Amino acid sequence: MLKFLSKLFGSAEQPDALCDRALIDAATERTVDATDRRLRALGDYRKRLRAPLECAVSHVIALVDSFPPAAEISRLAFGSSPLVRAFFSSAEQLQHVLGGWRNVRGYLASRGPICSDDIFGLLVMEREERTVLGTELAGDAIRRDVMQVAVNFCRHRYLAAAATEAESRQELKKRGFDYLLERALERLTTERKKRGELEQQRRLLRRKLEAMRAGDWGLGAMLAEHPGPSLDVGAFEAEIEAIDAELGQFGASALSLEQSLDLIAETMGSPADWLATRRICLRLDYRGIKHSDTSTVPSSEIELTELFAASGITRTVLLGRVPRGEIPEQPDFLKQAARYLA
Repeated sequence: MLKFLSKLFGSAEQPDALCDRALIDAATERTVDATDRRLRALGDYRKRLRAPLECAVSHVIALVDSFPPAAEISRLAFGSSPLVRAFFSSAEQLQHVLGGWRNVRGYLASRGPICSDDIFGLLVMEREERTVLGTELAGDAIRRDVMQVAVNFCRHRYLAAAATEAESRQELKKRGFDYLLERALERLTTERKKRGELEQQRRLLRRKLEAMRAGDWGLGAMLAEHPGPSLDVGAFEAEIEAIDAELGQFGASALSLEQSLDLIAETMGSPADWLATRRICLRLDYRGIKHSDTSTVPSSEIELTELFAASGITRTVLLGRVPRGEIPEQPDFLKQAARYLA
């Protein structure tokens, strides 16, 4: 993960100013540092990046601000909140998950005794749905081997741990902007690699064609006692022309600074294509089985916030508040060993 600019989105105590000059100037330098520092050789790079970065910054701010207020994540909430209960199979599993977050332990250790009573952050999970055979009550009769859809949430993580909800949202905005920068850098890398491979293939084919025209595979190959497979000069020429045509779509074989800047501007100017959220409503019973709105089975309707990327990856997210007392104490192995030896 790229190193964040500590003041990229301002302080958490002040409201966000959408796309003011200082913010966009900081975002511009952040973008160039993260992608291609040589872009500073272009005198108008700030002007050309301004509109795309305004779009990217506005999108990230709106995306994070759209998250509902932080929900409590605790054993008490597990008993009272259908949403939290859907995310964990039991209160014991919730406790186990909370105890396994090393980054949260690191945050607590860094804050020491001055740490607040609550730890705010973003709960991130993967949602799995699978078809199972279960039972269903139809009137007074129990139907068996009924096809049902079980919903499960796994691989829980907790990002952007902070003392307040505002600080956590600020950190998430930095992470969201950096995610877009990573996509821009990824596109640059892919484009440069593609051009390099095409140029290498073209050089190889040209060497083969030159060898054929020089007679290495001419009369000598024809008179050989065990001739190899015939080689078609026309096929080589056609393949080289195809490679040249593909290279011609990009101009020079190397990606120029102008083209790099255009690619970055294109990526940052369409942030919703790379990172967005959507709301999903599910009706689940206490076992995590999904039901339709017309079902008479006792169930609860929950609304999920799902984060999805252009790669097709989706994650269920929840802005959370974990009471500090819910984080299990780290086992003291030295004390346990001493007690055992005693």
